Amino acid sequence: MAAVAVVGLAGGGLAWTTVHGLPAFDTLRDYEPLVSTRVYGLDGSEVFEFYRERRTVVPFQQIPEVVKKAVLASEDARFYEHQGVNYLAIARCAMKNLLRGHTYCGGSTITQQVVKTFLLSSEKRVTRKVKEVVLARRLEQNLKKDEILYLYLNQIYFGHRRYGIEEASRFYFGKSVQKLSIGEAAMIAGLVQSPERLSPVKHIHAAKERQKYVLRRMAEEGFISHKVANAEMAKPILVARRSEQQAGAWYADAVRKYLDARYGAERVETDGLAVDVAMDPALQRTAEDVLTAQLRAVDKRQGWRGAIAHLDQKQLSAAIPLWRERLKGAQPRPSEVLAWDLGRVSADDLEPGAESQGDIRRMLSVKPLQSNGTYNALVTQVTDRNATVDLGNATGTLSLGDVLWARKYNPLSGTATPRRMKDVLKAGDVVLVRVVPGKTSPAELARAGKPVPLALEQVPKVQGAIVAIDPDTRGIRALVGGYDFGLSQFNRAMQARRQPGSVFKPFVWGAAVESRRYTPATLVYDTPDLYRDPFTGKDWKPQNFERDAYDGPLLLKQALAHSKNTVSAKLVDALGVDAVIGFARRCGIESELPRTLSLALGVGEVTPLELVNAYATIARHGFSAPPLLVLRVRDRRGQVLEEDPTYAAATANPISRAAEGRGEDRASAAFSPSMSPAGGEPGVLGTPISGIEPEVAFVLSSMMRDVVEYGTGAAARSLGRPVVGKTGTAQEHRDAWFVGFAPELVAGVWVGFDSHEPLGAHETGAGAALPAWIGFMGAALARHPPAEFQAPPNVEFARVDARTGLLAADPNAPDALLVPFVAGTIPRSAADETTGPAPQSFFMDDH
Repeated sequence: MAAVAVVGLAGGGLAWTTVHGLPAFDTLRDYEPLVSTRVYGLDGSEVFEFYRERRTVVPFQQIPEVVKKAVLASEDARFYEHQGVNYLAIARCAMKNLLRGHTYCGGSTITQQVVKTFLLSSEKRVTRKVKEVVLARRLEQNLKKDEILYLYLNQIYFGHRRYGIEEASRFYFGKSVQKLSIGEAAMIAGLVQSPERLSPVKHIHAAKERQKYVLRRMAEEGFISHKVANAEMAKPILVARRSEQQAGAWYADAVRKYLDARYGAERVETDGLAVDVAMDPALQRTAEDVLTAQLRAVDKRQGWRGAIAHLDQKQLSAAIPLWRERLKGAQPRPSEVLAWDLGRVSADDLEPGAESQGDIRRMLSVKPLQSNGTYNALVTQVTDRNATVDLGNATGTLSLGDVLWARKYNPLSGTATPRRMKDVLKAGDVVLVRVVPGKTSPAELARAGKPVPLALEQVPKVQGAIVAIDPDTRGIRALVGGYDFGLSQFNRAMQARRQPGSVFKPFVWGAAVESRRYTPATLVYDTPDLYRDPFTGKDWKPQNFERDAYDGPLLLKQALAHSKNTVSAKLVDALGVDAVIGFARRCGIESELPRTLSLALGVGEVTPLELVNAYATIARHGFSAPPLLVLRVRDRRGQVLEEDPTYAAATANPISRAAEGRGEDRASAAFSPSMSPAGGEPGVLGTPISGIEPEVAFVLSSMMRDVVEYGTGAAARSLGRPVVGKTGTAQEHRDAWFVGFAPELVAGVWVGFDSHEPLGAHETGAGAALPAWIGFMGAALARHPPAEFQAPPNVEFARVDARTGLLAADPNAPDALLVPFVAGTIPRSAADETTGPAPQSFFMDDH
């Protein structure tokens, strides 16, 4: 028995031999614990944390007395009386250990635990116990009691990778330690003995019994009254609910990789860096929500892939009682109803003898029943028109109208719509359902015994990405790399190289305007031509999206609005592939592009991030710069390790300080598009790295606006404000895109399969990607009044004839179009008044 040995040997020769060369207390005097790196969004809120030991050091004076007393009552009530060692407690524990025949307690004081944590190994030997006793007495002579307790409360482990009292408070109750109630403080104090075994997240009943013990001890020591202790014992432990997946997981992963590469994982996890990033938390959440909804919609158009699992009656009889037992043991918060989720269920694992009862229980997870929440639930009854679904503590219903999308899976061609519920589901199926929002909350319906309306869902096979960039600063405001980070960590926004299709055409049209050989009013011809590609030596005859339909002569701006492949090919042939590649490069396209005429149709491969950033160059009047994730990094003492010059200038300017005085976030106020010049000059952003001329960028933007006003992106008119953009559908419908911008923000959406399978003949950029772009931009721009695109210098306007592109004979005629031109390129001739009326409509194609 180690405790008995300490009583007999601490003052003898063994102790002298053992303690020779003991460690000094330098690490305690200069306490610098492992501290996590905290990442802050543009609004100043903490958005991510990277850590090995998740710890937030809190000053001793900020720790409430009730928390200190709860810990003392639980661990060392005589802490302020002994001199580091409680020999009576050691002897008492020694006797208990002898009587029980095993180690039941150790009798260590808080001082001894500090010594053990900071200075000694975890070996269980007599010599270590002797060192612990000697060092504890020495420590008491070197540090004050409050200093020792400060070290203890900030250092010890509380379970779930949380270290220190502040992180324990945040994790278990979602609040700072200053806001803990007596009962909450007692629960946390009770964890010290065995954090995992007593965790209320895993073992609520064990946690409650331990909390009661601590409350009794607090009353016995006179820290609280017995009446207060009993009142706290009667209250349930209400652990904070945590979201299933952290918002911004894709963004966090990108930031973490950047920091690891620059500073090393060790420093990132332990050295308490403070990192400011360009992410707007509200926009990030919006991006994730709209992409999730859009991918579900596209996936449903592909068809129903079937139930997650099917359980027969024998399997259900074995599992359901165990699942209900686990659900009953979960602790709901006030007004909550808990539902089960059977997403981990496998029919094979429920065969007789395959799993223990404990394993079967663990197949089930529990979460609150809420509107739009998704749950893997059990179908219990099916009729021709309805299905009943068991959610554990609630019953849900599916109607035939909710499953009409669930035709047999086939992305390439349509299959029959189900006519009966039995064509889709059968009793024993485990399926993903979503709670349909209504006037009455699902929890209220469940408590009243009424059915909860549900919609049938499935985890999409199709993937996607959204990127949003501030064109003025190049800060990445939102970044989503797929449907669910928990299912796949591949960041499609930054890593997936996909064919851009027609979203590449603005670079072709831009190169044409830059050449001064073409203007928006240049007459071009939508006609089929046969080319001999000089790079491949092969014949090539490009076709439009609608195959054999051609519109003949039309203006260059109209050809872009309707995404004419034939015109794009003519432009690349006339300008040369290198001119187009050069223009794309100067906008920000870094990926290798093929030196073939088919570049006109966007056959190269790019990432969504570089494509959106290249559009940001167009939006920002030609200013080219790399996209920014990280704006500033500081060490634990506040020393700046790196800082983007743009951000540094923004956070230092007088407008920022004024905003700070109004209580606004300094960085976001100064780092706002509204603070930057409206014209082509980049302001605080400095000189472009490369880029394109402001007047060329503006004229190109005006043609892209026609895509929204009259062409394939017409659905974006629903935003009711000036926006520009371009749809894109790659070869064989393998990729669907929409990239566009308002003066304040640039955003792009990509949708496709990781496997490069076709999405189906009806899935285009306008149908598969544009709805998500509209949803995102509508929410993002709602907080800004509509803003017009401002023309830079060297742009001239003229009214031209819509048929010929020449100057309008009558500028007030209905068919006279107001068109911007690069200075010096306005047509010199006027249209003949006898040329006839302009065409009134163009093919509303989608490519």
